[in-house]
Amino acid sequence: MHGYSWITSPIPISFILLLCITGLYLVSRHYAYRSIFSLLDIALNYIPVLTHEFGHVLFNRLSGGRVRDFVVVATRRERNATGQQGYAVTASRSRSGHIITTLGGYLMSPIMLILGLYIQSKGQGALFIMLYILVFIYFTWKTSRKAVPLLIIAFLILIGYLGIQSENLTNYSFIYMLVYHFILGTLLGEIIQSTITIVQLTFARPQPEWDGTALKMLTKLPTVFFSSLWIVVNLLAIYYFIQHVLL
Repeated sequence: MHGYSWITSPIPISFILLLCITGLYLVSRHYAYRSIFSLLDIALNYIPVLTHEFGHVLFNRLSGGRVRDFVVVATRRERNATGQQGYAVTASRSRSGHIITTLGGYLMSPIMLILGLYIQSKGQGALFIMLYILVFIYFTWKTSRKAVPLLIIAFLILIGYLGIQSENLTNYSFIYMLVYHFILGTLLGEIIQSTITIVQLTFARPQPEWDGTALKMLTKLPTVFFSSLWIVVNLLAIYYFIQHVLL
């Protein structure tokens, strides 16, 4: 491989490519009810939903809980019927564990965006891809619906294999760049969309049932407290993105 390390992959972040992916994500989310955008929405939304639900799962495990199921809904019919993009079925040992589990989902996308940008800035972006492979492996182990994650794992492993075996890394580097930007772009899109949705849910009257109201019931703190926390973390992630990509 002429001294090129697959782990060391100093491919610069393209603001234009990220902007296109993020913009497409937001458009597909807004028009998800239209058939022309429904499949695109699921494809672009898959990793952000996985990341969100993995946040619930990870924080649940860190607080001593148990994970019973872990699902990303991959069909428009089921999403329309249930109103869910994904869900994690967890059991917490205590009220504090339940609170931590609920908080974790909304923190995970900004955490992963910041981590992805930071790792790539060190020229080791392939570690970020490997991290998502591990997430998919864990997801496949826990989920009751294994077909889609198995296909995604196979695709990600294939990219890694081609990178290790290929003497000419041009094609691999291009695929790797697209995958990396796809993950970061959809995460950024989800952070923007999530911020808007949190504001809408917080000030909707009558207030719908969602994680913010669940935390209000658990802690007796106002929903706006948790909404503010999530929004601040989202804005910090956007600020970090601006600092590392634009400046």
